[in-house]
Amino acid sequence: MENNKPMFIDDYPVVALFRQFPELNIRQVAQSMGISEKLLQHYVNGRKYPSPERMQEIEAFLHQLGKKLQEVKL
Repeated sequence: MENNKPMFIDDYPVVALFRQFPELNIRQVAQSMGISEKLLQHYVNGRKYPSPERMQEIEAFLHQLGKKLQEVKL
């Protein structure tokens, strides 16, 4: 909590994202992005907050993953 304000999920979009999509594997996402699994776990658990640049990297990775999934043909 910063400034004695309660933490809300909306204040931590990475936390909300991984809760909304439990299919996302922290280890695999971190490895694919080339970042530390422990660091991504800190983001997901709300212990650390990613910089705006890191948020953009996470968003770009997830958009890229989404595009790959859309290309799947069964």
